[in-house]
Amino acid sequence: MSDNNQATAGYTDWKNWGADQFGKCSKGDARYFAWHLQRCHPGPVKQVLEIGYGNGNFMGFARDRGMQVVGIEMLEGLRQRAQQAGFEAHASVDALQAGQRFDIIVAFDVFEHIPQDQLMPLLQQLSKHLNAGGVMLLRVPNGESPFGRIFQHGDLTHVTTLGLSKFQQLAAACGLVVQSHGEWPWHRSARNPKRLMRAALRRLIERLVAFAYHWDVETMAPNLVVALQRAEKAPASN
Repeated sequence: MSDNNQATAGYTDWKNWGADQFGKCSKGDARYFAWHLQRCHPGPVKQVLEIGYGNGNFMGFARDRGMQVVGIEMLEGLRQRAQQAGFEAHASVDALQAGQRFDIIVAFDVFEHIPQDQLMPLLQQLSKHLNAGGVMLLRVPNGESPFGRIFQHGDLTHVTTLGLSKFQQLAAACGLVVQSHGEWPWHRSARNPKRLMRAALRRLIERLVAFAYHWDVETMAPNLVVALQRAEKAPASN
C-alpha cells in the first residue's frame, strides 16, 4: 500500500482525524494503553517506537509519561503533524538508524493493512530494534472471532486477516514468542452502568460461543492484542 493508493485518499477525513486533535489522548484510551503496557512490560519504558500512529493519541500518551517516542507513518500529512508537534517521525522503518533500540514497539490497527508476504520481513526487521527484554505490542481486528468481522471488513485498506494462530506461526518463523495475548478485562472498559451492562453481556456471549465451539474465550474479542518477544536461545550443551 502506497501513499498514492486511491483507497487512502481522504483517509484522515474519513477517520475524523482533525489536526487540532493530534497527540491528544482521552482518559479511557490512557487507561487502556497503561494496562497493556504494564501487562507486557512491567519495568520502566523509556524508548518507544509506534508504527502507523494515525492521529497520535498513543504518542501523546507516551510523551506525557516521560517516554521518548519515534513514529512511523505512511501518510505525509500525518508525518507533518507529528513533526510540528515535536515528534521524530519517518515514512518507513528503513529510516531508523541501525543502532536505534526501543523498550516497546507498538502498532495499533496496523498489521491488517500490510500484505501477508511482507509481515515476516517486517517482524524480523523490527525485532532488531528491540532492547533486551523489549516487546512488540500489536493490535489487529480478530480474524479468529466472528465478532471481528465488522472491524476487518470496515476499511478498504485492510488487506490481511490475522488471528492468534497466525501470529504464533509468524513468531516461530521470526525467532519470536507470543508473550501474552488478549484484550483488557471487560470490566475496565466501563465507567457507567449502561456501558458496564453492555460489556458484561458481550463477555457472556463470547464465553457462550467459545464454549459451544470449544474455542479459547480469550480469542473471541473483536480485537486481538498480542505481545511478541525475541525467543531466548537455549544454552549450548557441553
